[in-house]
Amino acid sequence: MKKINTIAILIICITVFVLGQVLIADSRNVSVKPLATTCNCYSQSPLYNIVIAFNNQVPADLAAFNNQSQVDCFAWQEFIALNWPVNPNGYFGDPGDYSLVTWETYMPKNVLFQPGGVPPPKWGTLVSPQYAAKFKSQRLLMKPTQTKLLTYTRKFAEGDSIGGLDPDQAAPFGKPSWLGAQNKTNVWYEIMLNKDYYDFVTRTGFYNAITQHDSVKNGIPLNFPAGVYNGPVGAIELKAAWMEVDNIKSPKWQRYKLSKAVVYDSTTQKLRETMVALVGLHILHKTQNQPTWVWATFEQTDNVPNIDGEAPPPFGYNFYNSNCTTQQVPLSGGGTATVICTANTAPPYYLSQAGAVPIQVTRTNKIDTEDAVPINDSMQNNIRKFYSRSVFQYYQLVDVIWSQQLQPDATKPIQRPFPLNTSAMQSGVVIVANTTLESYVQNSNTCFSCHKFSSIAPYANDTVNNNIFGDFSFAISSAKYANTNSKKKK
Repeated sequence: MKKINTIAILIICITVFVLGQVLIADSRNVSVKPLATTCNCYSQSPLYNIVIAFNNQVPADLAAFNNQSQVDCFAWQEFIALNWPVNPNGYFGDPGDYSLVTWETYMPKNVLFQPGGVPPPKWGTLVSPQYAAKFKSQRLLMKPTQTKLLTYTRKFAEGDSIGGLDPDQAAPFGKPSWLGAQNKTNVWYEIMLNKDYYDFVTRTGFYNAITQHDSVKNGIPLNFPAGVYNGPVGAIELKAAWMEVDNIKSPKWQRYKLSKAVVYDSTTQKLRETMVALVGLHILHKTQNQPTWVWATFEQTDNVPNIDGEAPPPFGYNFYNSNCTTQQVPLSGGGTATVICTANTAPPYYLSQAGAVPIQVTRTNKIDTEDAVPINDSMQNNIRKFYSRSVFQYYQLVDVIWSQQLQPDATKPIQRPFPLNTSAMQSGVVIVANTTLESYVQNSNTCFSCHKFSSIAPYANDTVNNNIFGDFSFAISSAKYANTNSKKKK
């Protein structure tokens, strides 16, 4: 009996010691792994409760999609796993860690789809030699597997199209649509594709536009792999918005996921190194139970006011100023441009004409108070509980779009737009918009309104099939092909 009591006392002492060390380490700002790594996500009903795991395992699907709160929790699990440090035992959201998180190691769209429709480089490449060659004079800045290269000052790149139009940030079409923050820097955008997406494209040869068209001629539709519950993750496409950091020593940046980046400055037309802060993130995920994809979107909490009359964050808003005044901006070609304070109005000039200035942005569609708001509160509290210093306690889910009815993949190539049953599409609010990714179209469209117009890549010798549906992904339309006719002319 004495031996048993001695062992029990020893176990208690060890437990107290470990707990004490955790508390001491956390008070000294030392990164420690928490004792608990799961929590229950808020849910309207215990029948649909989601257990959130704090790790790097991206959920592939739900056993079933039943209600909005359950789907919102699924999105939060995605957000946590995708933003997990590359080191699986690392601290989740350490303010002093500028290294890439899991999703940042995915392949950039413009690296997967190479000029001439040639095979993409190996997985893990962030900057291909062919793409870096566009910047010959400064290409030494780039490390193929480490450099975050940001060249888009809008959500879509040149050449992306919706119904034959080239969209800018999300709109207006064919006009300036960059977004300037209150610190007078512009927002940078990137599109990243996960390994299931990459493997599908490389296996099918769909990195080449001609191969896509050949598949259509053979009656084979373009359907991305879907995530399977407790199985493969499925295709994921991410779209991120990054704000440049001005004074890195400011305590403001302890609230942001930061990364080092090389950016292509439209004003100077040169590359430069900078620090960027994550302000917006779309997560598009195809799953077996959601073949029309799960559409989740997150923002940093300090972007814009969420409700009327709320107290501003400690360092002010990123894209809103209650004392906004009209700005006169001198342009490089002569003359001036007037930037007004009417919220969500696109800028009147291109960044090649002048540098960025603050653009006034407000949230047109309030975050869903029934599900998203209490789930955000719950998850932010849980992050603070387990990772008290984590920057991700300052991020929030805006909304998730999903389908209440199974809308299966096309069994043969079909023309865009996809015949989507929009009445089955569910979300917390009617129109879902991210203030950093749909700043200027918050009133008119939601994600699937545009993405049902996705298509395969255009091919000049088979224009009749240029409008074949691309399974909700615009990225696939970026595939190129070798222009043999131009080579012969040369």
